[in-house]
Amino acid sequence: MPHPPVGARVERPLLLDAAAIKSGALLVGDLNPLHHDEAFATASRYGGLIASGAHTAALLVGMLGSSFGNEATDGQGLVGVDYSIQFRGPVRVGRRMRMEWTVAAVEPRRSGVLLTMQGGIIDAETDAVALTAKLKMLYFDEPFSDEID
Repeated sequence: MPHPPVGARVERPLLLDAAAIKSGALLVGDLNPLHHDEAFATASRYGGLIASGAHTAALLVGMLGSSFGNEATDGQGLVGVDYSIQFRGPVRVGRRMRMEWTVAAVEPRRSGVLLTMQGGIIDAETDAVALTAKLKMLYFDEPFSDEID
């Protein structure tokens, strides 16, 4: 299949309860009490548990593999080669959020195309931005090679 074009967009809802926030933070090794201790987090400026940045970033980046990765020709897939993330606000326990990515640019490479993606996690009710991201990924449309050009 051809690569996704500039402007292609994917969106997915995100809703994290207390158990998901705690287990996600543990999984990435983040022991900050804002992610684990409900009494501590409630007394903080956030008024309750918030998700770990590493956890939310992993969910957002992981979304690409299941959104665009399944479309690659002959199952060759894709691989991330560069990314940056800016944390703008908390992902609070029980808040309805949306994760989204848009293809911003497409650059030909020897073994496929380099997609530049713009993404984020946004509060579904207020449109407050919790996280913004830029990611470049090599989208393969030729058989596997050890070279990432």
